[in-house]
Amino acid sequence: MTQVRGDGLLLRGVGPEEIEMVLPRVAPVELAAGDEVAVARKRARLERSGERTEWEIWFAIEAGGRLVGDIQGRCSDAAMPPGVWELGIELWNEGDRGRGYGREACALLTSHLFEAEGAIRSLGCELTSPVLSIAFSVLPTIPAYGLTDFGLYDVAAGEFVDVVLETAP
Repeated sequence: MTQVRGDGLLLRGVGPEEIEMVLPRVAPVELAAGDEVAVARKRARLERSGERTEWEIWFAIEAGGRLVGDIQGRCSDAAMPPGVWELGIELWNEGDRGRGYGREACALLTSHLFEAEGAIRSLGCELTSPVLSIAFSVLPTIPAYGLTDFGLYDVAAGEFVDVVLETAP
């Protein structure tokens, strides 16, 4: 299992004893929808976290001896040119945001991808238009909300949101 150590963080796989604690953080929509097949797939991915698979490497982010989030590098020859990686990150608790964890985790993963996984380019983004970004989200990777085929999901509340559009008279 791969580990990537930084000054304040450790990127590592999720331990077997941590999977049930992490699962609600990384599969809230699937759990809420009762989609047992999707939950089983996510659980299997967690079991392989810290290992390079055909199309991804997924790490837990540990800071100060506790898990604070997860980060993935994804590369699919079917979706991107060889050597191009897409990054996804989520810091689970609001109190852990703004402390530099995301910046360090992205730097650590990017360095690892270039040094050990043959990356030639990585893709990332900063949300300049959250509404537009939500409209194009395929995976529920925006920390506060996820847009899925089941609808808009409020991660903090753990429930789907009724979407109502009001227009001015």
